[in-house]
Amino acid sequence: MSDESYVVKKALNNNAVVAFDQGRREVILSGKGIGFQCAKGDIIQRNPNIEKVFVLTSEGEREQMLRLFVENDEGVMRVVTEYVHYVEKQLEGTLSNHFLVALIDHLAFVIKRLQQGVNINNPFLYDVRILYPQEYALAQEGVALLQERLKIAIPEDETAFLALHLHCGRIKRNLSQMNRFNDLIAKLIRIIEMELVLEIDKTSLDYARLLTHIRFVIEQAESRLPFERESRLSKVLQREYPICYNIAWKLVKILQNELSADIPETEAGYLTLHLQRIVERSKD
Repeated sequence: MSDESYVVKKALNNNAVVAFDQGRREVILSGKGIGFQCAKGDIIQRNPNIEKVFVLTSEGEREQMLRLFVENDEGVMRVVTEYVHYVEKQLEGTLSNHFLVALIDHLAFVIKRLQQGVNINNPFLYDVRILYPQEYALAQEGVALLQERLKIAIPEDETAFLALHLHCGRIKRNLSQMNRFNDLIAKLIRIIEMELVLEIDKTSLDYARLLTHIRFVIEQAESRLPFERESRLSKVLQREYPICYNIAWKLVKILQNELSADIPETEAGYLTLHLQRIVERSKD
């Protein structure tokens, strides 16, 4: 057992206490039963029951965490913090403390909203499931845990919202930036469907491939990584599939403008292949 210890400042409930660590930093300890019969000044030795130590590095974080534990049901906070602790282990500690606090806030709010009968449709449900499979699977585990322990029905839209949060935390991007990228992808898909006069099957493998390629183009452009610039294939595709090539070039132009990036003609060629496959599949 570790010699690390904490001095209790106050118990928030049976499963959480505010304390000071040995460096006199204010922390919140979360774990089953650790706050039971705790009083100010008590010493808690580090032990396996302490599942998570939240170091409150800013006043804003401190206020947010205290509000969450005070305003939300103890049982809800128990299962939410248990899941967040699991997420942190699965993603190998890559998540910032600030993100973990935000994730707890998100989950607690979702549960409260669903208990009040307020559901929100997720326009990116299929896209998130395709683009971020690791995070989506992890979100599914969280939803299953919450449903089982809290006896509440959670729609698939919320699984996708949670997956998006997890992806943001893993790659250290904020949610507004990710929403901007998703809006951009949705815009491109609408243009494709309008130009080709068809509705793409969002559950198809062809759609998954197209979406994945667009995502990689966006991430490559955002990271300012070099693109392949060999364009002989593009010339052939432009001649063989002029309709799909013209649409693909329009998509590239939109990406260039939206991302302020130099995206070469080669990408129009690759997109043409995806679009032509979708056209041929729709005829079948």
